[in-house]
Amino acid sequence: MDLVWSFKPADTPRPETFEQVPTVSEESKALSKELKKRGFSFVGPTTMFALMEAIGMVNTHLMGSHRRGSSGVWA
Repeated sequence: MDLVWSFKPADTPRPETFEQVPTVSEESKALSKELKKRGFSFVGPTTMFALMEAIGMVNTHLMGSHRRGSSGVWA
C-alpha cells in the first residue's frame, strides 16, 4: 500500500462541472508504469486513477457536492 500512496499528487482536481472531471493524471500514468514494471497487468492509467479515487487519494466530486471532502484526505 505504501507503493500506491507514494504516487499521491500534491493537489487534487477541483471540478466545477462533470466535463472537468479527469479520468487520468500524471501520477496515475506513473503508477501504472511502475506496476507494469513489477509484473502487474490490467493496471492502465485510467484504472489506476479509478483506484486513486476509490481510496480517497484524489477527490473528483464536484466542488458543490455534499460528498466533497468526505474522504478526509482532501477538502
